[in-house]
Amino acid sequence: MSRAFRYTTWTVEQDPTARTEYSAECVTGENNDCGEMIRTGDPAWVKEWMRRHTQATGHNRYCRTVDEYVVLEPSDEAKGRQTIGEAVPSFDDQDPRADVENDTV
Repeated sequence: MSRAFRYTTWTVEQDPTARTEYSAECVTGENNDCGEMIRTGDPAWVKEWMRRHTQATGHNRYCRTVDEYVVLEPSDEAKGRQTIGEAVPSFDDQDPRADVENDTV
């Protein structure tokens, strides 16, 4: 039995069934990292949590991450077939963290 693979382009799209998650972990500490963290779907609340944590503890170093769920889809003409190809983003090539990188607290 042989298989025929057709070359096609693929698109990377944000998964509409999942929300982007933002988190921050305090990595300030003398001997160990503090380790307190927050995970939420709201980048504004992450900033507010960091501000409050700094105010309460004096800690000012954080690791902030953005988790974005995506789906990889073949082009319309190739749906339902076995295909190989290259990924072509269908949304901005902009880093999903760009909206939170230069924010001020």
